[in-house]
Amino acid sequence: MVGFAGDGAFGISMNEMTACGRDDWPPITMVIFRNYQWGAEKRNTTLWYDDNFVGTELNLEVQYAKIAEACGLKGIQVFSMDELSKTLDDAIEGQMERNETTFIEVILNQELGEPFRRDAMKAPVAVAGINAEDMREQELA
Repeated sequence: MVGFAGDGAFGISMNEMTACGRDDWPPITMVIFRNYQWGAEKRNTTLWYDDNFVGTELNLEVQYAKIAEACGLKGIQVFSMDELSKTLDDAIEGQMERNETTFIEVILNQELGEPFRRDAMKAPVAVAGINAEDMREQELA
């Protein structure tokens, strides 16, 4: 099995790396595309809010390949298409023949892609309004 995910989506489930590689689990190959942002959410907010965004940038210091190694798995960073092709071939061979689980972290630029379904994108709608008169100072205990 070969899985593919962006780094934002993968960050939600990366705790699964602690379970992968167990003797009773089949080996996998996982490719993580690392552009250091929640790309889908960033694209949505820039489209809806005049190129403004908040809370979508990911930590540049985190390295998923090293996290994989800390979990006892094979973790590799690649920086080009050629490196990815070679590493993916090696990882699949390792998965099929040596029972190895490999996480490949593909380092990319931060260019945002187009939304998957621009026709389905609609700006958020306020469900409940906020009234300034409903606000009050927080009481500290």
